[in-house]
Amino acid sequence: MSVTKKFLSSSILSVIDQGMLSALNFAIGMLLIRLVTKEDYGLYGQLYAGGLLAGLVVDSWIAGPLTTVASAVHDATRKALLRHYWIRQIWSTLLMGGLAFAIVEFVPAATHNSHKGNLLALAFGAYVIGNGLREYGRTVGFIQSDIVAVLRQDVLYVGLVVISLAGLFAGDYLGLENIFLSLAGASILCSAIGAGRLKASTHTPLAEEHEAQDEMQKAITEHQDTISGHGRWAILGVLVGWLSNYSYVYLSGAWLGVAAIADLNASRLLLMPIPLAVAAWSRIARPEASRLMADQNWAGLRKLTLFSIAGIELVVLAYVVVLLLMLPWLEAHVIGSKYSGLDPLVMLWGGYFAINAARWVGTSWLSSGGAFRSLFFLGSVTLALVLAITSWAIPHWGSAGAIIALMVVEVFELFVVWKFILPGLQKKG
Repeated sequence: MSVTKKFLSSSILSVIDQGMLSALNFAIGMLLIRLVTKEDYGLYGQLYAGGLLAGLVVDSWIAGPLTTVASAVHDATRKALLRHYWIRQIWSTLLMGGLAFAIVEFVPAATHNSHKGNLLALAFGAYVIGNGLREYGRTVGFIQSDIVAVLRQDVLYVGLVVISLAGLFAGDYLGLENIFLSLAGASILCSAIGAGRLKASTHTPLAEEHEAQDEMQKAITEHQDTISGHGRWAILGVLVGWLSNYSYVYLSGAWLGVAAIADLNASRLLLMPIPLAVAAWSRIARPEASRLMADQNWAGLRKLTLFSIAGIELVVLAYVVVLLLMLPWLEAHVIGSKYSGLDPLVMLWGGYFAINAARWVGTSWLSSGGAFRSLFFLGSVTLALVLAITSWAIPHWGSAGAIIALMVVEVFELFVVWKFILPGLQKKG
């Protein structure tokens, strides 16, 4: 199979996989929109954003830089790296889960002083742990180009979640605590099964392992320094990037109340298949971009870039058009009257995701090239801009102002990435 055909087939499988996960998140969101109060759904959106941050921090410290390095080493060294960092992933995830529990339990602003108690904190902490462990299994599959194994794991995960949610719905126990516990339980079970696959897929013959042990340990030590160096900047970049992308949740809650978060998240939820499809593309494209950059094949990278941006933008445009046509029916039969009039917010989110997708291609190439320091400094400037613009826009334009602020900042990032940082990376290479 040619490289292009292999890339296309892997991309299709990855999109199917991510689409399935997107459908699950969409279904959970729709259930909450329909069955719980706006305040509870707003709280769910705030906690979900916090869980995303926890996952991104662990991913940036381990999986992201590991993806960059593992693409450029021999098979035996790659297997040793994956085994070594599995242990590190476990400890890092446990630490983040404990921190998530402490924040929900002891910081009143995390739940807007709601009546939610200890069980929500425990459930959310378990969710962060389970999600982090499961994601490492997915990372290993993508690094080893074993997309089928990733798909199998995620089919099992979705099936377990659907069964548990159906039981909760039937028994009228569909609350935030039980939903997070269901997600945590499914993730932990998948991780336990995936640990066996990880051990098998990174196994090396005993004789070969003994002969190459010194060489592999030396390689692990050398690449560990590289990964740690990438990881420090990657985590800082993730922190400022997350604050830039999700500060609107907390600023909207502070100025307009939790119900405003619910409106923003409900309209954003309808478009979530777009960023999840982009994330699926990124999982496949980043290792390919790393290889092209290592070979200094800039013509191949340009071809991959044009192919990626054109495909992504066509998907965004088609999805937004279909969604706007279906929105009256969705509001009448799915979302409910309490979320009526979301058309302007949906259109604004569509514009945001169109810009974000084009920018994301560029920042993915920067990650593939190990430019985490540049991403951190760009993210710092972006964070200052988004906080300033959002603080002005929300009081003037309400919920729409939050999205407009994000769009303005995305245009700025898009320009800087493609005009200055990527050309500089190419000249350096």
